[in-house]
Amino acid sequence: MARDRNDQQLLAHSPSKGGMPGDPYQRHVNGVRCGARERAEAMLRYASNLPLGILESIEAAAIFHDLGKLDPEIQAVFRKGRGHSLRWDHIDAGVAYLSHEQNWMAAWLARAHHSPGLPEWADQFVDGRRLRGRRRDDETKERYDEQIEHTDLMIKLYLSLHEAIVGPYAVQRRCPIHGLAMRLALSCLVDADHADSAFYDTGRLAPAAPNQRWDERLNALCEYVRSLPVGETDAERARNQRRSDFFEGCLRSEINDPLVACEASVGLGKTTAVTAYLMRRALDEKKLRRLIIVAPFTNILTQIADRLRKALVLPGEQPDQVIIEHHHRADFSHRDDRELAVLWGAPIVLTTAVSFFETLAACDPASLRKLHAVPGSAIFLDEAHAALPTRLWPQNWKWMRELAEQWGCRIVLASGSLVRFWEHHDIVDGPMKLPELMPSDQLQGVVHDEQRRVKFAEAASGRVLKVNELIGLVKNAPGPRLVILNTVQNAAIVAKAMRDSGLDVLHLSTALTAHDRKIILARIERRLLFDFGDWTLVATSCVEAGVDLSFRCAFRERFAAASTIQVGGRVNRHGEYSEHGGGIVYDFALADEGITQHPAADVSADVLRELLVEGKLNRDNPADLVTLAMREELKRNGGLPSDLLVKAESERDYPKAKELARVIDADTRFVVIDPHLKELLRKHIPVDFRALLEGSVQVWAHKIEKLGLERLHGHRDIYAWNDTYDPDFLGYMSAVLRNEEFLRDKEAWIV
Repeated sequence: MARDRNDQQLLAHSPSKGGMPGDPYQRHVNGVRCGARERAEAMLRYASNLPLGILESIEAAAIFHDLGKLDPEIQAVFRKGRGHSLRWDHIDAGVAYLSHEQNWMAAWLARAHHSPGLPEWADQFVDGRRLRGRRRDDETKERYDEQIEHTDLMIKLYLSLHEAIVGPYAVQRRCPIHGLAMRLALSCLVDADHADSAFYDTGRLAPAAPNQRWDERLNALCEYVRSLPVGETDAERARNQRRSDFFEGCLRSEINDPLVACEASVGLGKTTAVTAYLMRRALDEKKLRRLIIVAPFTNILTQIADRLRKALVLPGEQPDQVIIEHHHRADFSHRDDRELAVLWGAPIVLTTAVSFFETLAACDPASLRKLHAVPGSAIFLDEAHAALPTRLWPQNWKWMRELAEQWGCRIVLASGSLVRFWEHHDIVDGPMKLPELMPSDQLQGVVHDEQRRVKFAEAASGRVLKVNELIGLVKNAPGPRLVILNTVQNAAIVAKAMRDSGLDVLHLSTALTAHDRKIILARIERRLLFDFGDWTLVATSCVEAGVDLSFRCAFRERFAAASTIQVGGRVNRHGEYSEHGGGIVYDFALADEGITQHPAADVSADVLRELLVEGKLNRDNPADLVTLAMREELKRNGGLPSDLLVKAESERDYPKAKELARVIDADTRFVVIDPHLKELLRKHIPVDFRALLEGSVQVWAHKIEKLGLERLHGHRDIYAWNDTYDPDFLGYMSAVLRNEEFLRDKEAWIV
């Protein structure tokens, strides 16, 4: 085995903090090579047109990704232990060799396998740098030139040592394949690299995912649905029969298109029906790898997970390994945090729209690590109307079509207020019709029933209200009542004011941890089941769609037509109030001290009010209505702005594409609330990622310093909450509302 001039074993990583020896270069390179190839082969099995040379390029990048670490100066630093800075950037050597051998795909991957990830093509190739030098773009030209000169001087030594350790490997000439294919290839390399490093540090392998067993799970799902109660009243029996008909129709559907729409309205059992349809597709010849359910709000995921665990987990299985929830961004870039990352490896993955779509657009290794799990998946985009703002659909639709048409995915877009953006040339390039999963005759009957179940109206004739005026209107409405605000701050202010006025109030928003939201949601469900009295839930849009809650009436801060229609699904949901006049949703506008205006609630709110005045919300098909509203909003905005995201993607400007594709224009940080978790993380005791997600929240980055939050020791990407936290009511907003500076801040807390 090759050693350095002092007869010491060559390393890939410094000794860990636990006193282990350094990680041998040979062990790590071989581990990454095998891991990257294994991931690539699993992914490429579903590629309809196998990208030329992509597997060989991924393997070549894995073999040479750490070539520069063989530098004597880097080896000397490694032996000192972690925490010491390196003069040379080890990435340049792999790039230099792979580009010299004309495998530009592998050179791109080697260049991007550490943060900041994939660079801008023009920045690299217009000025002649061609991926060489140092990885970060903010360093001086002198530093780049110094690095290139050093690599060129030392590379023969690196290659001789490498070949003596790893063995010879003939690199093939390959052109780069840009866009989604580049991201997928990088995902295979990064996941293998991170997983192998974590294994050496901890001695632990990630648990193997359970087998898909789609046929058994589908049978279990059918048994679960068919065993549900038929109902005690005529109305319940009629509604449950519609649910049964819809489920059986989806189960037996012969639609086999890769992209499908579903306009299922409230209470039809969309989750189980669409899951049955997609599991049938998963049993096709290639056997899809997993079911990925994407929803706009975390509490929807929680309810879906609870329901599917009852229906799909088989005897002897661990529910949390069969069905995982990825509640929000947990893509830690620092090596000490990698084992906490969520990797979408289970048979059934539940994740947010933010996480899913921002992963498609990512360029950094931490975010892209899980992307290779997506090809060959059945993807259920639940409450698709709220998944993305319209401005992001042109490029994201291209990616969705590529996943469906080139990477073996089967995709259903579903909602009770489905915006058919894919039919309009002013939004997508190449409009198309999608087959509808719900039969047209059943759809017509459901729309008619919906119009009898719930009505929509303006509160106070549409005038702008003060908080105390809103409280007066709510107090006089029949309970139980739902009040939805546009921002976390507005919801906290209104909830506190209502409780201070003597009302019986519960509060639910992302100011609470996932753990505490579950407790409060269970409390809400119990009260709705047993207490039809005078109480109110104040919440954000997290309860607007997809959750199985039913109130007597609702008040919705003015936002958009789709949002208001969705709130109708939380009122008289099962027809339980139909004999008492049915349900009603009131639209209102709010302005008062501390009340912030959502940046997206401008033109859409004006369009909504006009539709209310014209009576369209009580008359038109929901999908037709929200599609009309979307077109009117685009018209008033002068159409979509120049699509910079499409431009950035076409120009291979990966950092710009990532920036422009952000679903929520808010830079947030991961903040741990739970004291026990904070202590474990401080001591570097392993923490299960589910527990971490359950005990944390997200806070805007620019508010971190104002709140005096500090990073947890040894964790660059995780902060600790150090102020008042109210787990039963306002969460971290209990501390924020005491701060007059924040109440004067006009920038809304919207996450």
